[in-house]
Amino acid sequence: MAWIKRTLIALLVVFLLLAGAVAWLLAGLDVNQYKPQLEKLAAKQGIALQLEGDIGWQLWPQVGLELRDVALAPLQLPEETLVRADKIAVGVALKPLLQRRVQAEEIVLVAPQIELSVDKEGRGNWELISEALEAQSKEPPKLEIPKETEESSQQQVQLSLDKLRIQNGLVSYTDARTNKAYKVEDLRVTADNLVPGGEPGHLSADASMSGSDLRYPLNLKLDSTLALDEGLNGLRLQPLQLTFTADNNAKATVHLRGYVRRDNSNQPWRVQMNLNASADPLRPWLDLTGTQVVTRNSAVLQKLNIETSLEGTEQKLDLTPLQLQLDSTTFSGSAQLRNAEMPGLDLSLRGGAFNLDSYLPPAEEKEGESATSAEAAAQSKPAEQTPTSAETISAQQIQKQSKPKASEQQETAQQVPPEPLPLSALRGFTANISLALDQLQAADLQLDSPEIQLTVDNGLYQLQKLSADIYGGQLNSNGQLNARAQTAEGQVRGGLSNVDIGKVQKALFPSEKVQVAGEASVNWDGRTKGKTSVDLQKNLVAAVNISSKELSIAPFNLEKSMCQLFSYAENTPLPDRDWPAQTGLQDVRATIAVKGDDVKVTEILAGIENIAMTGDGEIDLKKQDFDFALGLALVGESTSADGCTVKNKRWRNRPLPLRCKGDFDDVGPGTCKPDSRRLDDLVREELKHKAKKKYGDKVEEKVDELKEKLKNLFGR
Repeated sequence: MAWIKRTLIALLVVFLLLAGAVAWLLAGLDVNQYKPQLEKLAAKQGIALQLEGDIGWQLWPQVGLELRDVALAPLQLPEETLVRADKIAVGVALKPLLQRRVQAEEIVLVAPQIELSVDKEGRGNWELISEALEAQSKEPPKLEIPKETEESSQQQVQLSLDKLRIQNGLVSYTDARTNKAYKVEDLRVTADNLVPGGEPGHLSADASMSGSDLRYPLNLKLDSTLALDEGLNGLRLQPLQLTFTADNNAKATVHLRGYVRRDNSNQPWRVQMNLNASADPLRPWLDLTGTQVVTRNSAVLQKLNIETSLEGTEQKLDLTPLQLQLDSTTFSGSAQLRNAEMPGLDLSLRGGAFNLDSYLPPAEEKEGESATSAEAAAQSKPAEQTPTSAETISAQQIQKQSKPKASEQQETAQQVPPEPLPLSALRGFTANISLALDQLQAADLQLDSPEIQLTVDNGLYQLQKLSADIYGGQLNSNGQLNARAQTAEGQVRGGLSNVDIGKVQKALFPSEKVQVAGEASVNWDGRTKGKTSVDLQKNLVAAVNISSKELSIAPFNLEKSMCQLFSYAENTPLPDRDWPAQTGLQDVRATIAVKGDDVKVTEILAGIENIAMTGDGEIDLKKQDFDFALGLALVGESTSADGCTVKNKRWRNRPLPLRCKGDFDDVGPGTCKPDSRRLDDLVREELKHKAKKKYGDKVEEKVDELKEKLKNLFGR
């Protein structure tokens, strides 16, 4: 075993000799003499470089330079430190070093701290450096080493990113405009073979991100094969994959493949990239950002995927084709982003069937249902917990107490001033948006082939088209919103043609009391203005026209009401028949005027069997009540084939007054009654006519007597 011992001793001697030679070389080469030149070189690039520590040599794990306490700042503001590092190690090639030349191969940054900030004017602290670098149209000057001999005159520092390492990095960002702050901590970066013009290298990084809008730390992981073009004028990703994860099960991936390139420093960057981004599951991301979204269907908002090809420049970027997938619905189309003086967006998408109702908030529980639930809960309590009769509150009392009066609601609304419309945010950009679907489920309505076309021009929103096939009919509407001034102005016009109005009414106004059925056409034209949403509602002025060949309305039976009038007037019995709780109307025409919360029906024309109906009325949307005055005139001898017969010709072709009045929640068969206010004059006139024939001078006495009887019959 002696030969092994002698071999080890020989190798140790050789290693010590080599180490001594390297130490002699390093001792003879004082790199600190380059500090002024390094700082001067950085200053020419607009960067204030501060090398507070000495530049030393390291022997392990690789021979190289070691810079401590390094700081970078904009040259104009050297005290505003942008980047700081505890240590920067620059590995050098050994062979050039033996020739007394310094050639950097590896850079290691230990605990670098990058502090990015945006002031209240929206200017970033890094812009001074980036602007200075952009101003340098020529290649950066090289660091010249002082001449010692004729051979040493060729010495210079050569840098190639064969290896880059970042350990325990920190990137912080603050925005004085929004008072938000973010941090990227524990940043670790490994890059190999990133030589401009060379073969593709490898880049990997991971970090943890926290910030104002994040409830949990977000973990980032990047892995990419990439290549740098000569002169750093291009970057090729082959590919790049970025993964985000969080402790609440949030996960997303971004996959990129393509390049970013420019011909020279004076030309814009050109982009050609394939993008595939996915968030699956999606709901944890809402929780991560503190977004409270409660939907009717908890199975939605589970997956979001974006796949597109990006091509263009920083001024105009095309996304063609573009495919979006939200849960099980896929949208296909294209988009264009414009970064000009006036930013713009063009978006065209078409999708399959989409159920919007599943994404809307749950429907509010009705007061009656709430009271019933409360009563059921009280009844389900154990006997020992059942309150005494004096403590028990009925469901009706709960409902009555929980429903505030309209005046109280109005007073409460006046106490809290409405938020002004974000008019300034609605300006400053242009857009052309076109969306189409095969089918849309919205507000319990089923719309086939819905399509919307919207253009935006610096605060002027124009609804060019809103169309759909709906329940056998067609929806068409257009309008605009002008947000360019201090007060928004809007208008809308359109109509529904030949639509099953019953299904529409059931979906939009799901009242259990009043039901409308039949095919109808509706046209509307409205306008409004205001600085708040409350103003827009209050200042709304609209005209609505309704027409229908056949329409039925329940639970009113207007023919029965008219027969009651004849029965009372002629003292004849009401026909013994089953009166259905509805009225069939023919050739309906109605004109409606809307002003804020007040809806006035200025004209109603309709036919009911042999009855002609006219009238008008009012609807108060705020108080949720209505009041209609109708006139029913008999054409012929009987109201219908099995209705009531009127022998007195004086009652024919003569409008008899009927009044329909009540709350939306209290509608019933008795809502429409004879209008005693207007009936008095008709009855008095008819009684006088009869009395003159029968009683002569005793007319007035009999009139008062019959009038009193009518009052008793009508409940007055």
